[in-house]
Amino acid sequence: MITNRIALAALIAALISMFSSRTYADDVPTPVDLSANVIESTVPGGTVFHDSKPLFGVTVDPLQSAELLHLSDTGVNASGRSANISGAFASSLAESDGNGGVGVSQLIFGPAGDAGQEAIRKLVAQSLWTHTFLYNGPDAHDLLHLNIPTLQVGLLEVPPRRTGTSASETAEADARVDTVITHSDGSMTQGLFEFGLREFEKQIPSGKDLLNLADKQVLEHPNPLDFNTRLTFNGDDFNPSYRLDPVSLDLDLGVITAGDTMSWVYTLTAEGTTLGFERGYFAFVGDPFGGDVISGNLKETIVSSATPEASTFSLILLGLAGLLLWRWHKG
Repeated sequence: MITNRIALAALIAALISMFSSRTYADDVPTPVDLSANVIESTVPGGTVFHDSKPLFGVTVDPLQSAELLHLSDTGVNASGRSANISGAFASSLAESDGNGGVGVSQLIFGPAGDAGQEAIRKLVAQSLWTHTFLYNGPDAHDLLHLNIPTLQVGLLEVPPRRTGTSASETAEADARVDTVITHSDGSMTQGLFEFGLREFEKQIPSGKDLLNLADKQVLEHPNPLDFNTRLTFNGDDFNPSYRLDPVSLDLDLGVITAGDTMSWVYTLTAEGTTLGFERGYFAFVGDPFGGDVISGNLKETIVSSATPEASTFSLILLGLAGLLLWRWHKG
């Protein structure tokens, strides 16, 4: 009887181990490519400043980072964040463990372009993580664990009225994942995930001129997303700002089969535009200076498509338990 019980217990343990091993695989390559990017431009006028710092094939240990800070010669930092920086700036941080953030801030007390030029000035900061690998296992889902930090956007000194329409004051914070699976026959499957927040001005007819208001838009793809997050407003119509709480999720990048090449890019973007003359913006995704660390980010896991459903697995275990009881009484 004891021998039978030991044998059945061993059988159950072996089956559980078999199903578990078919669920997760640890063969996802770890090196990724990083890039920090900052851009300042005017319209009309073109690019004022552009810099990019890429790092290729980095690993978590030792920790490596791509980071850039651009200080604009036009405007000041009035975001209330990074108080040690007085001038307008664009900053980007991307670290090999998935930590990072982006931020822009610019308030201009004069024209945004050259003298006499009705120009729009724009700052952009981006942090990118890129991963590409050849898969040679059984049919599986590729899951990417994301910890998207707080998204914050704000407009500065919004004029209550305008004489004409304008869309120049904007602020946007965005996190997205672009996916391309290249199959062995040369065909491709593309995917997109986006979660962001955009703030802008809009004008409403009111008397002889226009009432000027700030409005916002939550950016999401697919729409709607399968999770909810809290959106908060600071309550200040003159300097209106919005925040989206952090989000943690496992993103299914798609089904991969033997011979497929998986490639994904995770991008954080902060950007804003202004005409100047005591008007500005700020936008942040997380902390572009690394003070608030994002942990457990960009963990990639392969989940076998052949894994039994939970209900099927439960039935198997119940059957084995019944068999154990039957053998117990027989013995």
